[in-house]
Amino acid sequence: MAKKIYDVIVIGTGAGGGMAIKTLCEAGLKVCALNAGRRLDPEKDFRYHRMPWDMKFRGLDDPKRRGESFGYMDNEYTKAAWDHEIPFTVAPGTKWMWPRCNAVGGKTNFWGRSSARFGDIDLRAASLDGYDVDWPLSYDEIDPFYTRVEKMIGVASTVQNRPSNPDGSYLPPFKFRCLDFILQAGCNKVGVPYLPDRCAQLTQPHEGHPACHFCGECTTGCDIGAFFSTPYFLLPKAEATKNLELRTNALAKNVLVDENGQASGVAYIDRQTKQEVEVYGRAVVVAASCIESARVMLNSKSRQWPHGIANSSGQLGRNLCDHLYGESARGYLPQLLGQPSFPDHVGDSTIAWMPRWQNLKAPHEEKFIRGYSVYPDGGCEEFPGFATDMDGFGSSLKREIKRRYPSPVSFGIQAPSLRSETNYMDLDPEVKDPYGIPVARMHFEWDENVLKMWEHSKQVCAEVLRAAGGELEGSGEAPEIPGWSLHETGTCRMGNDPKKFVTNRFGQTHDVPNLYVCDASVFLNCTDKTTTISILAFSLRTSERLIENFRQGEHRAA
Repeated sequence: MAKKIYDVIVIGTGAGGGMAIKTLCEAGLKVCALNAGRRLDPEKDFRYHRMPWDMKFRGLDDPKRRGESFGYMDNEYTKAAWDHEIPFTVAPGTKWMWPRCNAVGGKTNFWGRSSARFGDIDLRAASLDGYDVDWPLSYDEIDPFYTRVEKMIGVASTVQNRPSNPDGSYLPPFKFRCLDFILQAGCNKVGVPYLPDRCAQLTQPHEGHPACHFCGECTTGCDIGAFFSTPYFLLPKAEATKNLELRTNALAKNVLVDENGQASGVAYIDRQTKQEVEVYGRAVVVAASCIESARVMLNSKSRQWPHGIANSSGQLGRNLCDHLYGESARGYLPQLLGQPSFPDHVGDSTIAWMPRWQNLKAPHEEKFIRGYSVYPDGGCEEFPGFATDMDGFGSSLKREIKRRYPSPVSFGIQAPSLRSETNYMDLDPEVKDPYGIPVARMHFEWDENVLKMWEHSKQVCAEVLRAAGGELEGSGEAPEIPGWSLHETGTCRMGNDPKKFVTNRFGQTHDVPNLYVCDASVFLNCTDKTTTISILAFSLRTSERLIENFRQGEHRAA
């Protein structure tokens, strides 16, 4: 029996994979998508309006397993969606957290939704400050892809005319809360921007999807699809073409090659039968997320590629970057003490942000290069976290907690690490996962530049809070550990020189022309912005390049 050959095999169904799958299927290509986990059922796998008292462990999970949870989204409500079977290791001295949602749609099921574009100041950062290299494309080249993505998924914000944050096509923004107006006034006094965030959450019906109805706790899953995720926005359109075969519980093991070293398919582990299966295609798209994509490619060793497929540069797995997250300041606003409770935690979204304001006029105005952004938050949340730090007991304590309930505020930094020779992932030579595949080993530490940003943010946010009339109560003792942000980048960087970069400027690997990468691993570094909307825009661009290569005959349709 002749083996079936697809036009394209896509590994992963998250932001990058989902965009590739939709774009390729709508172009008429036959696609086989491999996903390491199962499809989710929102009613069972999302929070689905369940309250803490509905849960056996009040949403915090069994204390015996709580230490195994990765990050704030991996909790009792969604524990079945996060992968705990595939281990990873860390080199001596490294701390790393690796939250992985291997369900269909990946982390887009639970992401934070902040969606600012990279700007020219990001893509040409090396020319401005002399560190590392520029991206191999200009902002004008990626601009139209951002616009198409914004119209596709719906992003709520405003036109802001700032040099670090190009404007786009937006739905109406989320309305500011009382605390936002107070903090905005403080920012105005200090000279720091305080603006509506770019949020991929629907403030009005959009493209057949309903508007958010502010039930809250979105990062544990939206049961109506009022924010972008691939299972709600992309995969149904791909499946409607009849050109998609989606194989679930299919853990990619390695990319197969032909006698010339070109990609011929993918070997994967069926996690239900524990058997290895091979699937064949004319081209392969790796979109398993930054670290997992590099793991799959490093494990793809052959006679032609003894150090991993498309790794003649030796850069596969190198140049790992991440966002430093941490609580820059916390306190409360006395103006709001005793005010009526209000659902300030609207949509569990980043309503406002303080976009990069550092080093805009010149690259070395501060003691660090480049810049960071801050997400302010506060008000009435589900649980008054400040209560655990209050003294007292009985009815007087309850009255004081209620009086303080509308008033807490906090500031969270999002700061990019710089590319470093010492930050990378490789394969652990001794540890394998339950299927016999070598696991990822992490080598990482925060650089001096990003730690200076962290200290700077604590000073500025404290100043903002005081200028707003607030009371400063402290800040995080240390940043969150690396990996916490879920924004790792850089293990398959794009560039024009095959000796220094894994992929070309279109995400096509230099060594293997029918092998493409569609996730944040192709990014040269982090910026002060989140990564998902850029993954979508770059994946759309790469997918259309792949389609054009089929039309031009570089790849032969099956």
